[in-house]
Amino acid sequence: MISLFYNEIIKIIYKKRTYIGFSLIIIIIPFIIWAIHNGGNSLEQKIYGQLQDSFIFIGSLINGYFASYIIIAVLISHMPFLSTIVASEIVSGEYSKGTFRIYLTRTASRSQILFSKLIIVYIYTTSIMLFFYLYTLLLSLLVLGKGDLAVFHMGLLFLDESDILWRFFVAFFISNIIMITVSSLCFLFSTVSKNSVTPIISTISIVFIGTAISFIPIDLFEQINPFLFTGYMDLFLTAFHDPVPTKKILNCFLINIGWSLLFVTLSFYLFNKKDILD
Repeated sequence: MISLFYNEIIKIIYKKRTYIGFSLIIIIIPFIIWAIHNGGNSLEQKIYGQLQDSFIFIGSLINGYFASYIIIAVLISHMPFLSTIVASEIVSGEYSKGTFRIYLTRTASRSQILFSKLIIVYIYTTSIMLFFYLYTLLLSLLVLGKGDLAVFHMGLLFLDESDILWRFFVAFFISNIIMITVSSLCFLFSTVSKNSVTPIISTISIVFIGTAISFIPIDLFEQINPFLFTGYMDLFLTAFHDPVPTKKILNCFLINIGWSLLFVTLSFYLFNKKDILD
């Protein structure tokens, strides 16, 4: 089992597509931070709104924590695509290259082979999400410094500087659970597809439909939305509420674990039933 896992690590390290997501994050985050740094005054005025007519504000809201909050809120909707880059190809790539005809004749069982690939997918997903959060935080704090964080929760909520950092880790935990579910779905499509494009398109299409359901105010959609993993895509924002809604986060965890188990179970079933000559 260890040798299988080692083989998958070697494969993933030497594939260029592994670094696409990290490269995009490295390039786009500094650009957004620069834009916030140079256009922060107009953004600050929009946040204060009419409060400027009634209150006198000392200092600036534009700091590293605020920039990180804005960047994560804006880019989190694009992370499902980045989390599918490896999952879409890790099994289907073996099909398209024909390597499974030799690989599956080894003494290792199909379940062991697929499990080693699944672990790599989860490690990659967690790594890119952790890098996204840490890189955004560190670069934002380096350029813009620390300070209190202003968020919208039942009005304008100001969080003290000492009460912020742990909230980003909670937000990462919530986001990572959802992205692992997305990766599990893409992994399922990868086990039944012979190319790496179909799993990405299928996964993103389902995420798009599920996200649309969560935003359309129809009674039927509002009833089923809590049971869809896509309904929690923006739940990470609740990590910055006061108090933090632990019940909602626990429900998100249970729903996403349930969907992930379903996707993974189907993946193993279909993979073990597949004809080696296909």
